[in-house]
Amino acid sequence: MIEPVIGNTAASPAASANAGNKTLGKDDFLKLLITQLRNQDPLNPLDQNQFLAQTAQFTSLENLQNISTQLTEMKQLSSASSFAQNASLLGKTARFTGRDFTLGSAGAVLPFSLDREAAVDVDIIDAKGSVVRKLSSQKLDAGSQAVSWNGRDGAGDALPPGLYHYRVTAYGGAQAVAAEGALTGLSPEGAGVVYRIGDTVVRPQDLIDIN
Repeated sequence: MIEPVIGNTAASPAASANAGNKTLGKDDFLKLLITQLRNQDPLNPLDQNQFLAQTAQFTSLENLQNISTQLTEMKQLSSASSFAQNASLLGKTARFTGRDFTLGSAGAVLPFSLDREAAVDVDIIDAKGSVVRKLSSQKLDAGSQAVSWNGRDGAGDALPPGLYHYRVTAYGGAQAVAAEGALTGLSPEGAGVVYRIGDTVVRPQDLIDIN
């Protein structure tokens, strides 16, 4: 038997739900719908079309939440699969044009090697992925080389000590290598991964080749 509405009883559940949760989920929507049916006026019951429309809204809300859950699960599975594929490269020897380094108060020395005489550019990249300084060099001999950086940006302002990344670009058909060796580890970072060659952190975007 449906009880008649007394005072503003029907408004209380909705007000309470809104006060406790700004975003209504399917459970909240269902509770409101049941409360509305329980407290409707028997002399003026809920219109059948309105009831069907609210039921359809509830069904749509539930479907949308289920889709969101499925997409999240698919993303997690994809990330796990990608990580497993990257892990298969561990133990292989690879070469990279860049590597991470720590900037101290005295600046930093950035080593690399050239397979032939060439001019090079060295991009210094901060933790946000922005190039904060570009160092250019005239032709350097083949073999082991290094560029010194005083820790200042292009405007001459001192940058804070911490983790940075550098990438070497060689010209005239030469190849610059900033890190080379067996991949000994990897770890997730953002949407991708970073590798390790011993204590050196290298990144997939700098990969030259894998043997």
